[in-house]
Amino acid sequence: MGFGKAAEIAQKEMPTESERLKKLRDKLVKGLVDSVPYSFLNGHPTKRLPDNAAVRFSFIEGESILLSLDMMGVAASSGSACTAKTLEPSHVLLAIGLKHEEAHGSVLFTLGRQNIEEEVDYVIDIIPDIVKRLRKMSPLTPKELRA
Repeated sequence: MGFGKAAEIAQKEMPTESERLKKLRDKLVKGLVDSVPYSFLNGHPTKRLPDNAAVRFSFIEGESILLSLDMMGVAASSGSACTAKTLEPSHVLLAIGLKHEEAHGSVLFTLGRQNIEEEVDYVIDIIPDIVKRLRKMSPLTPKELRA
């Protein structure tokens, strides 16, 4: 009976919660893409789940970003659960036409019921410095971005 009640509540709240998550997702994507040169949204800007923000950062590895985010209290992933135990890029990202190095620079942010706007602002605030620091160390980074 408890599961049935939970499903009933979820169904009732889904439209408003989906809209709230879309707003957070769109703010996160815009904030990251606008503040970090050579960053891109993976996938279609609107035809996607409301809680999914998949962004790629050129010239660096997503795993390095994840380690830095983790140290700053932010949980994210580098792709689907299917690739969690391998060093291979997400087969989904490769299937949509990304090159291996593009897929490797991808980070997936998944938003949920507990996420608030201040957390999105925090991620938007810390990512540019993380990416800049990592790009300085990467041999793939063009010289003009290492400054």
